[in-house]
Parts: sequence; structure tokens; C-alpha cells
Amino acid sequence: MIRYVSFDLDGTLVKTKFADLFWLEGLPKMYAEKKGISVEEAKSFLMKDYQSIGKDRIEWYDPSFWFKRYGLNYDWKKLIDDYRHAIEPYPDALPTLEKLKERYQLIVLSNAKIDFVEAELEETGFRKFFSKVFSSVSHFGMVKNNAEVYIKVCSVLGIKKEEILHVGDDRVFDYEVPRSIGVRAILIDREAKSTNDCIINSLNDLPSVLGIA
Repeated sequence: MIRYVSFDLDGTLVKTKFADLFWLEGLPKMYAEKKGISVEEAKSFLMKDYQSIGKDRIEWYDPSFWFKRYGLNYDWKKLIDDYRHAIEPYPDALPTLEKLKERYQLIVLSNAKIDFVEAELEETGFRKFFSKVFSSVSHFGMVKNNAEVYIKVCSVLGIKKEEILHVGDDRVFDYEVPRSIGVRAILIDREAKSTNDCIINSLNDLPSVLGIA
């Protein structure tokens, strides 16, 4: 029986524009200024460098790692504040959270560093819906490609794996990994042409999948 519903954040509840501006606009602009090159040159270099690390490693999600790597003399937390205006929830997020909160304990489980998570929850007003908020990188020192993340979350919550459902937009991190250890998972693919009990293209479908009218 499901007691907890866990949500990924970026690409699931919140649009990716905020994170994209931080990593793909703000950081390249600072690097371009430091190196005296064009922003486009900086973007090209950073994209290749990001890929050299890869999203399976915790460094990918750690701005302090990248700021140190590039010798940037700026507070990365200030850069978060610089782009707070771009934080925008998906329109199907709020009604879904409102509907589920009466029946389930809701949590967030994101790869993003906790500073990003808290900023997004604060700006959207979503923090009140969640009994627990987890950053796999900040709290466990792991990325969600490691099934141990889900095991640790269940341990902290004091529940069995069968008592939590995870919802997210990454096929590996949010769907295949939790399912590999017996955690029920639903993939949200907003471009999906067909849906079922495992793949949805809108959060509006989640209550019916869970049997809520």
C-alpha cells in the first residue's frame, strides 16, 4: 500500500528554465568575462567540460566544484538569487499536489543541490506540501543512478520500499533505478504520445493512476 509519493523537481514539478539559465547562461557569461572570450565560445567549452564529468557524478550538480574549477570569483549562491525570477512551476503541479496531499505524505527527491531545491520550493510556494525534502547529492553524497539513494530515503522515512511511489522525468534515475529494487515508479514524459500506469504525459493523470477520482 502506497503511503508516500516522492517527486523529482526539475522537469517534473518545476520547469527547467531556472536551472538552464544558471548552468547554460550565467556560468558561461562569467567564464567568458574571466577569459576574455565570447559567450558562445564559453558555452561551447563549458558544454564539453560538463559532458566530460557527466550527470552520473555528484560533481555535475555541485556549483562549488565548477566555480573552483574555473576560478570564478563570485558567490554561486548569489547566482541562484540572480535567476530566481525564472523559477516557474508546471501548471499541472499545483492541482496535483493539492489533490494528493489529503491521502499521501509527499516528499521531494532531487539530484539538485539543496540550495537549488529550497529556492525552487520557496518561489513556487510548494514547500508546504512536503513532509520531507531530499537532495541526493547534499544529503547522501550520491546521484539517483545509485539505488542506495532510494533505500536510504525509505530508511529515513521508516517505511518499506513497497510503501513509496516515485515520480520523475528521467527514465534511468527516476524510473529504471527505483523499479530495479522494488520501488514503484512512474515516468512523466510530457512528449509521450501514449500513456499507461507507468508512463504519463501530465501530472494531472497521476491521481487517476493512484485510484483517486
